[in-house]
Amino acid sequence: MNPTSIFFAQACLVVGTPLILWRSLRMGGIVPLVVMQIVGGILLGPSLLGALWPENWHALFGAPKLAALSGLQWLAVVLFAFLSGLHIGGGEAQGLRRIAISAAIGCVMLPFVLGVGAGFALGHFRPTLLGESATLWQFAIAVGVSMAVTALPVLGAILREMQLSDSTAGRLAVACAAFSDAAIWIVLSCILASAGQAAGQDPLRLVLCGAAYVAVMFAIVRPLLAAWLPRLRGADARLAAVVVLIFASACASELIGLHYILGGFLAGVVLPRSAAADIGRQLEPTTVVVLMPFFFLMTGLRTDLTTAGGDALVVFVVATVVAVVGKMAGTALPARLAGLGRRDAWTLGALAQTKGLMEVVVLAILLENKLIGTAAFSGLLLMALATTVVAKPLTLAALRMKAD
Repeated sequence: MNPTSIFFAQACLVVGTPLILWRSLRMGGIVPLVVMQIVGGILLGPSLLGALWPENWHALFGAPKLAALSGLQWLAVVLFAFLSGLHIGGGEAQGLRRIAISAAIGCVMLPFVLGVGAGFALGHFRPTLLGESATLWQFAIAVGVSMAVTALPVLGAILREMQLSDSTAGRLAVACAAFSDAAIWIVLSCILASAGQAAGQDPLRLVLCGAAYVAVMFAIVRPLLAAWLPRLRGADARLAAVVVLIFASACASELIGLHYILGGFLAGVVLPRSAAADIGRQLEPTTVVVLMPFFFLMTGLRTDLTTAGGDALVVFVVATVVAVVGKMAGTALPARLAGLGRRDAWTLGALAQTKGLMEVVVLAILLENKLIGTAAFSGLLLMALATTVVAKPLTLAALRMKAD
């Protein structure tokens, strides 16, 4: 097979496998398609296909055959970060501001703090879990970030499937997930910048250039977009202009040393709200259904559950308990104290469990930058799948509670 035919064979497997699994196993009523996309990436990796079909697997997915996929995974992640940024500053929880603020802060802070503690303990007793470039505290913070994730795209799919989009808990959950996304991208960028400093970056230059970049995006780029985008005729022209903005912002943040994900995210934040909905509708299906599976494949190729051993299992168990307890308590209890009813509060806590897409992106970046080891990555990836799968059953259980 020549490189072109190999690429399209990879594309068929990457995009088609999750859909076939999702439909044939009749999982549509249980989990969103994105969960099967993550599973598909793992199954196409060394954990299953590579173990069952080693020679042909290397011919199709061996390292020399993956060069064409690197650009696609970067494109997928930066567009996904942009779509996350589009949700910031929306009015999803109008009339519930006090409850939304309390729940959003708790949704991020409690699982983050518990995760840092768990990460410190795991790293102290099992140092092999740390990435090559990580200190114990950097590893602990990385685990804390992983616990704090709530994935907006998966949450949106669950809300639509359960017809909760217009409910009180649904609107609050979207607000919590948006706040979580913003906090995660910022903290993740700080961790990556910290790792970069250890490699010789000038911290003063990083801070000054980063501050200037953010100031330009908000003080100059945002007003220009508000004035210029409405003058462009046609949806195609507006989409092309926004895509150039995304790539330019990602390039600038990467050159500064803040990682391209922050550039994509900030491009979404500064986009005028009047254009956000239309641009999101144009980009989201292609990004989530077509491009993200390539990222999941690259993630799956780094996940070998057959060699992960007991360390991955320990990480999975500890992380799952911390994530579920942290998200449920951290979201539901502050919302309850702020005046939300019992049923809605615990429904909100259950919905906050969704990690899916966002979690995999975060973990892949942490692994790529050698802040977590492969065993920790495998365990945390399994945690992301488990918490995403239990989100819907937990929500159904909370909805059965008596209202007060």
